[in-house]
Amino acid sequence: MAMAAIICAAAPAAHAADEVRVDYDNWQLFCPATKAGAAQECEIHQLLANKGQLAAGMYVAKRGSVKMLAVRTPLGVALNKNLMLQIGSGIGTDALTFMRCDTGGCIAHMLATEPLLNSLRSGTEVTLTMYGDSNTPLPVKFDLKGFAAAEKALNERK
Repeated sequence: MAMAAIICAAAPAAHAADEVRVDYDNWQLFCPATKAGAAQECEIHQLLANKGQLAAGMYVAKRGSVKMLAVRTPLGVALNKNLMLQIGSGIGTDALTFMRCDTGGCIAHMLATEPLLNSLRSGTEVTLTMYGDSNTPLPVKFDLKGFAAAEKALNERK
C-alpha cells in the first residue's frame, strides 16, 4: 500500500490549460480553457460584425489529423441553398452544407482539404455567399491576411 502511494505521488499531475487567444493580423488562434486532463481543442477564426451583430464567422479547427472549415451565418438566411465559398477570383465551391442553427446563428462546414488550405494560405480574400429572401445573394468578404501564420500556430498546438 505504501509503495502505491509513492508511485502515485511521483506521477505527473494533469494540469488544466488556460485559455489562449493570439492574433495573427485578421485571424485569431483560440483555445478554450480546459479542466485537468481534458484535451484542449483549438481553432483559428475570423469574425465579421455589422452594427455589433455577427455578420459571419469563418473557422478552421483541427480534430486529430483532420481539419474542418466551418462558417457561422446570422439567422434568417436561406437554408435550402448551400453556401458558396470563393477564394480570390478562383472557382468557387458550394460544398458548405448547413448542419444546424442555434441562437447564435447557423453553422455549415466541410472538410478542409490540403488544396483548399493551400488556396487560403496563398490567397488574399475569400468571399462567402449566403442567400436571403428569394435567394438573393448576400456576399461577405474575409481578409486572409494572417491566415497562414494562424494556421501554422494551430498546427503547432498539441
